[in-house]
Formats: sequence, structure tokens, C-alpha cells
Amino acid sequence: MGNIPETRIYGKNVDIDSNAVKNLYSARSEKNGDRPVDAPTVLSSDTNIENIELWTKEELERWFPQFPLDNESIVLEIGFGTGRMTRYITPKAGEYVGIDYVKEFVDTVKKREDIVKKENTVFLHMPLEQFAAENHSRYSKRFNRLFLSGGVFMYMNDCTLEECMAQLEDMLQDSCVIYISEPVAIEERLTLNSFYSETIQDNYSAIYRTVDEYKKLFSAFLNQGFELDVCQEFFENDIKKMKETKQWIFILKRTKRG
Repeated sequence: MGNIPETRIYGKNVDIDSNAVKNLYSARSEKNGDRPVDAPTVLSSDTNIENIELWTKEELERWFPQFPLDNESIVLEIGFGTGRMTRYITPKAGEYVGIDYVKEFVDTVKKREDIVKKENTVFLHMPLEQFAAENHSRYSKRFNRLFLSGGVFMYMNDCTLEECMAQLEDMLQDSCVIYISEPVAIEERLTLNSFYSETIQDNYSAIYRTVDEYKKLFSAFLNQGFELDVCQEFFENDIKKMKETKQWIFILKRTKRG
């Protein structure tokens, strides 16, 4: 018998199959049926859909005010999902580009009547690495707001993510706000590699990095004048209640000088 591969890995840098993650999201989104459109598709609150209302309420009251929007705001949203936070962004932003690699999510957002779509509102079906590689010249110094809420980087391997960070920085204006909410590992890096999750009853892959690891990844921004303005636990009362991970909030800001 061959060695049984590890599915729960601590401390080591192990690549995951990003395509398997995308396929999982696609398959589960098709099974959502009559569930509320903003209910989680995969994550830990999957079996407790009322948690998403608490999540959104706390986000809107506690963190979203630190992501100011007006008609001059040009927003890039990464991984908009079913549009849980998108509907609060597009009415206020002057321009909006959203990307997601799950086609079912893109279709859902385009159909949602409660999401304002202006002439300059664009939804793209593609992964972050494709968008960054193909569009960083087109959108050079274009965006003054970058938004990610929920979890996207956790499904990307380090080498891919590091390259994307540098390309994203090229797309940002001198004055810019970056809002990133991702799950993090509390003590040490944790990789789930086709790990069977009782919560979602399926094999699941994700990389839970530590806060310090994210700070290193953010060097692409920090070395170009951004300051890490907020770095703390997302929930005042943790609704996810996971033993080894926490939802975290990072807000980075850069102000044009002179």
C-alpha cells in the first residue's frame, strides 16, 4: 500500500488544488435551491444561515464605514460571491469592477435586482490570477478602492498570491483604501488538502495563514507607501466558533503626498 496523503497539515507550505476548490463552489451553488441568496455556499456557517445576517450586520456597522465610497470611488472587488456586500458598494461607487471565478456566482449577481448596476458596473468571470496577469496594464493606477470580504486568498497558493499582490499594487492609485477580510490561523499555518469536512460533508481544501504571513504577503503594498491601519479579529463575538482559525480584518491605506 502506498502512503496515505496528509489532509490536515500544520506549519508546512503545501500547495492545494485550486481547481478542486472552484468545482466545489460550483457544485454546491447549484444545490442552494430555495436558500437565501446570501447564505454561505461552503464556509463554516453553511448549516446555520442566520449567521450570515449577523455577519453582514456587524460588517456594515463596524468595518464598512472605514471603506468610504462616493462618486469618485473606483472599486475593484475580488471574489464577490453571490453579492452579499456588492449591493452596498455599487450604489455609491462611481465605477465598479468585480471578479469571481465561479460562473454560477457571476450569473446570480447579474440577475439580482437588489444590486444596482450602473453604466460603469462590470462583473467578470475569471480567477484573480488571470485578471491580474491580463489586466494590470489596462487598469494601471486605476483603482482607489480594493475590496475583499469573506475569503479568497485562502484558496490560492503562495507563489500565485505573491505574484498577484505585485500586479494588484500596479493597479492602485496613489490615494487608496484596501479592505481585506480573510480567515487566518490562530497559532500556526494550517492547510486542509482534500480534507473531509463534517460541516459541509465534502472534501475541502484551503490554506489558513497566520497574521504574520499575511503581513509578509502585504509587503507588495507596504513597501509602496501603504500603512496597515487595521489588523484585528473581525467579530466582536465570534459567530464561526472555530478552534484553530479566526476571521480577520486588514485595512491598508495610502494617501497621496504633496
